[in-house]
Amino acid sequence: MSEYLPRLAESSIKAGLRSAPVVVLGGARASGKTTTARRLAASEVLLPRDLPLLAVDAATYLAGLTSPVLIDEWQLAGVDLLWTIKQIVDEDPQPGRFILTGSVEPATYGPTYPLTGRAVGVQLRPMTRGELLGAGAQPTFLARIIADPTSPQQRGAGFDAAWLAESGFPAALRSADPRLLLDAYAATVAQRAGDEGRDATRLTRTLRVLATLEAQAVPNQRVWEASDINKLTWKCYDDLLQRVHVSVPLPAYDSNRLNRLTSYPKRFLADTALSLTLAQLDVEGLRADPPLLGRYFEAFVVQQLRPQVDAVGASLSHLRTGAGDREVDVIVEAGDRLLGFEVKLAARPTVDDARQLAWLRDQRPERFAGGYVVHAGADVYPLGDRLWAIPVSIVAGV
Repeated sequence: MSEYLPRLAESSIKAGLRSAPVVVLGGARASGKTTTARRLAASEVLLPRDLPLLAVDAATYLAGLTSPVLIDEWQLAGVDLLWTIKQIVDEDPQPGRFILTGSVEPATYGPTYPLTGRAVGVQLRPMTRGELLGAGAQPTFLARIIADPTSPQQRGAGFDAAWLAESGFPAALRSADPRLLLDAYAATVAQRAGDEGRDATRLTRTLRVLATLEAQAVPNQRVWEASDINKLTWKCYDDLLQRVHVSVPLPAYDSNRLNRLTSYPKRFLADTALSLTLAQLDVEGLRADPPLLGRYFEAFVVQQLRPQVDAVGASLSHLRTGAGDREVDVIVEAGDRLLGFEVKLAARPTVDDARQLAWLRDQRPERFAGGYVVHAGADVYPLGDRLWAIPVSIVAGV
């Protein structure tokens, strides 16, 4: 058995078990949910293998197991299982009764969600580079700068474009050819469309379009036209791809304090290596096309930030005005604190590279805690009041 690599989400799962009867652990297929949950569970029900054990009297069977009880791929038992769990935890609401893992959210929960007020949700994302290198139990970059927005005075490591092709799906670590694995992964996602009565071939084409639009803020119409599907089909595919946690668009920042903000999301898939595979790009091709490399570099940065944002209970968005004259690549809102990130492929960004962050600071001075130009070099240095240049290696926890 390969050595277990700690995950950033573990602290959130443990906190959930201390505070609520049920922890619902979601995330893309093959992101490591079962492996992580099994380390924290005292009993386990693995579906579909154990479906017959639930068939006769699920409530009696589950109530008799030692807590926490892992129910893996719970959705295979149907939403009725959630009503059974509701009954169990209503009778005995002590924290830490169940961990439910699932790689796809049902299209509908019916008239109500049975576990309202009884469950804590946690997302397990594809692994960051820090997690891949075994640093998942260490304090994250984001946690440190939220505690103290003054940038840590340390030197990072230079960026290597090969990082973009290293998938955050744990199985890729053991694969002789990760691109074949990722192609097969996309086919499995497309098969889900077939299971729901949709055209798997057209969903694959839509996935490839989204991969080529990585890190771009574009309206839905551009996606459905490029995919050669209609608006209704796009809505169905968009819903499905988000329910299986493969498409993770970055929403637009919303503030009535700023004018003319676009509402378009930035398009991202959950794993940068998956995006490159679907877009039929390789590292050498990216190195030969710096603007294209810059977009996937930004996607990589966002992938590194997502689980860190989850761990501190913050939110992630991007800011762009309708005219495109103002744009901040990533905004993190953590309580009353606002952090801005610009992503630059340059090895040594200048004050000019931080001008959009300076604008955001001046627009929201009461909330702005820090702005960071994430770059491909190795040095940490100031770029102005509350503005810093930060190597991507530090953000990634390398």
